[in-house]
Amino acid sequence: MAEALRFRTVVSGKTLTISDLGRFEGKRVEVIILDDDSMDAAAPGVVQSKPVRRFGTMAGKIKIADDFDAPLPPDIERAFDGDTE
Repeated sequence: MAEALRFRTVVSGKTLTISDLGRFEGKRVEVIILDDDSMDAAAPGVVQSKPVRRFGTMAGKIKIADDFDAPLPPDIERAFDGDTE
């Protein structure tokens, strides 16, 4: 099982001392350093990215009726307008 250590700090010199690294000694680790003052305060250390949207991924999976943009029947249109009678 993978272990993780997340922390936030301010670098004040050329050396960064990190305690709690004992459990990672001898293991392969990945260090990512971000220079981003606008990170979400509710989730420190988490970089959020937008999902990639690929055009045409729903091709053939959705059928749109031929009358999709046809006017609504009068009773349904009245219901949308808030007329309950």
